[in-house]
Amino acid sequence: MILPEHGNSVTLSPQDDEASLARTDPLTGLPNRLALDEYLPLALEQAMRRQQVMAVGIIDLDDFKSLNDSLGREKGDIILTELTQRLKSNLGEENFLARLEGDEFIVIFNALGDDIPNELKNRLERLHRAVESPFMLSESEEPLTIGMTMGLALYPEDGKRPRELLRKADAAMYQAKVHKHDRPEWWHWGPIPSNSPSIEPPFDPFGEDATLSLDAVQSHLDRIGNDFFGFFYAALQQQSTPSKILQCLTPDEWEKLLETQANHLKALIAPQSTVESITARASQAGQVHALVGVSGSWLTRAMSTYWGIFRQHLDTMPLMARERHKIMRAMAARLLLDVEVQLDHIQMVMDQYNAHLSVPPLTHGRKKQSELDDLAALPGILACQILRPNTHGSFSIERSSGTLSSELTRILGTPGTQPLLDTRSPGGQGLIAYAWHTGQVQTSNAYGQDPRTQIWQPFFRPLGVRSAVAIPIRGAQDIESILVLIGRYPHQFAADWIQTFITSLQNRWHQISVTYHTVTRSPETPNSSFYRKLLHSNGLKMFVQPVIDLYTGNLVKIEALARLIDPSGQVIPPNEFIPALRASDLTTLFLQGLEQCLELIKTSRENGQEIHVALNLPPSTLLHPECAMWIDENLRKHAVLPQQLTLELLEDQEFDIHEVDRAMKRLNLLGVQLAIDDLGSGYSSLQRFSDFPFDIIKIDRSILKNISSDPIKTLKLIRTMIRIGQDFERTVIVEGLENMDIIEVVTLLGGRFGQGYALARPMPIKALKSWTCPIDFNLATQNTFQSYLGALAYYWRHLRFDPTTPQFFVPSPETCPLRNFLLRHPLENEIGIKHLEVLTTSNSPNQYQESSDRLLQWLLEKIR
Repeated sequence: MILPEHGNSVTLSPQDDEASLARTDPLTGLPNRLALDEYLPLALEQAMRRQQVMAVGIIDLDDFKSLNDSLGREKGDIILTELTQRLKSNLGEENFLARLEGDEFIVIFNALGDDIPNELKNRLERLHRAVESPFMLSESEEPLTIGMTMGLALYPEDGKRPRELLRKADAAMYQAKVHKHDRPEWWHWGPIPSNSPSIEPPFDPFGEDATLSLDAVQSHLDRIGNDFFGFFYAALQQQSTPSKILQCLTPDEWEKLLETQANHLKALIAPQSTVESITARASQAGQVHALVGVSGSWLTRAMSTYWGIFRQHLDTMPLMARERHKIMRAMAARLLLDVEVQLDHIQMVMDQYNAHLSVPPLTHGRKKQSELDDLAALPGILACQILRPNTHGSFSIERSSGTLSSELTRILGTPGTQPLLDTRSPGGQGLIAYAWHTGQVQTSNAYGQDPRTQIWQPFFRPLGVRSAVAIPIRGAQDIESILVLIGRYPHQFAADWIQTFITSLQNRWHQISVTYHTVTRSPETPNSSFYRKLLHSNGLKMFVQPVIDLYTGNLVKIEALARLIDPSGQVIPPNEFIPALRASDLTTLFLQGLEQCLELIKTSRENGQEIHVALNLPPSTLLHPECAMWIDENLRKHAVLPQQLTLELLEDQEFDIHEVDRAMKRLNLLGVQLAIDDLGSGYSSLQRFSDFPFDIIKIDRSILKNISSDPIKTLKLIRTMIRIGQDFERTVIVEGLENMDIIEVVTLLGGRFGQGYALARPMPIKALKSWTCPIDFNLATQNTFQSYLGALAYYWRHLRFDPTTPQFFVPSPETCPLRNFLLRHPLENEIGIKHLEVLTTSNSPNQYQESSDRLLQWLLEKIR
């Protein structure tokens, strides 16, 4: 940028060679018209800020055209070069000198003092000394004397804008030329006299004069274009973002780019081109540049570079100075028109994209399809689609729009080219699967060269697909769909402004997709994506845990428990991977688990054994409108009776209770067994439990965790839940039976069915065949026990004092199970035996209560 503080004393400080070349006159080394256009506004701004007067002058050499024609251009250039040095030395450090073209120069006198007429006169006299001495061309030739004419305009008196001052200076110079023989000075400043000849009309860059002049350069355009492409693209390769755009091009696309750009530049200079034809070409180019990420600064730099190279070539052409002047004026005007139209259309494209986001989503009757239709209508978008995972491990197109909508729907719905969830398969390597598993936007800037899109390239390339972006859309709970945009141009979704648009678009579709409730889930972990990929690549293996009749030891049913097996064979427990799964992943987990469970029932029947299997059903899957249909189809496929399958429903207050009820009734109609975990919390109020026909109550293992620290409270909870199940004629299964002591407690409190590590740990399905129950249950129904926990449970149920009833139970010493237990170790239990004897011989409530409390405290001490 040229700084106005010291005029020519501050030379151009270009950021790179192309900028310097574009702003420097190749013959004289002076700043050129482009440099002047940058300098003058800054100089005016400084003069305004400092409240100073500034003069703008245009110099034209007298009769230089005739001199140049007679002596030849080479000697004319010698004169111009020598004149430049003289002008610079006479001008002074505070002023500015530039060459426009031919023999025209611009002088800017900065910071004129209070005595403007005298100071300006002194500066002009000093400047005129440049032509007061003859010019020596060679020792053998006579010295030449030339004159010059200047027109002046002053800021702020004659104008405050660059164009206005230059126009008035040009008009003043014309007046001085007209009166060359009778003028008092070699320069002129002031208003145009009314009797003066009219000023020459503005030059028409598309008029006949320009057309005739432009014919002269047509044969040079290929050479100019080659020099431009070689220099400009070599410079672009050194810059990060431009080089990334160019790297997206195939060799054929690169050749096409050069050809298109060469034709575009030739069209600018073509004599037959019109304002309309250049505007049409520039409009299309501006749209493409906006979409591939070419910024306005790069575009301006390209045209500046081309202008500089064009000027260099023009100066070597055998043309009259006036002809070169016309060509330059026509070319400058056409380049300016082209750049202005392109910049306008770059902004127009960005405005169109932003306008799409400004319309409130799903308002005034707008639907999802309307959103997609509007999105597909944006410049450069060939198609946009919404995809969701289906129960077959692939992605289905839910909605689609755009010119390629039907073709892409056909391709992506054909086996072999369907996008899949399994990342081990080619169909699972694409943008859609990666966006789903990672939860991050996936972009392909060069679709035809991207390894991730390899299986789709033969189908998409003929359709003109050059780029794509897959955007994960989060619903109320988690990612529920993928929005895919297909682009017409390479690098279409990589520019900063389009990245901002994509982020806003993702948020917009989140608002569209979110439901009326908000469901929280665990945050992402480094392994979340790995677990999801493992699930969708056949990594799920169902383990089983038997449910036992605690009275007989017989197998009642088995519960299927999900495990992931990684490639090394390591078993990943559910508490690690379940939090990483989204709603759709949980559905996949359920359906894969259901398939394995029903296959187990079918295989066991073929081996002569009928078994029942219980499987967890996630709430989000339960609420899916097709859940009951999926289960029914799988039961029919494996020829399994509905009552052989138990679905365990995990309580969740995040979901609407009425939706849950409707979904459970659909399952009830199928005839499958329904079990509910953790009675008394969530939506399982006693009223709802009595109204809805659950078949099974499962008492969660967490109820038993405090049995050692707070045994009485735990006994009360277990007994209450068992009684509720019995009163409502439901089967009760107690989880968490970790040892024989707890099993004794459960059976003594009336529980009959249970599961836990004391009976069997979760095992692979193939290990079930060799499993046998490790415990003998023959004494389970005889009120016998081997532990102090069992003794406490018997006491609490049968012997504790109940002040709400006047009666109290006094067992005979010979038949009391607690006495028999204590007598096995009489010395250790001596105190307990005494308390029990007092209790069994009590003849009053007060005595019974006192001995009962003492016995209770003794038992609690034994447990703790």
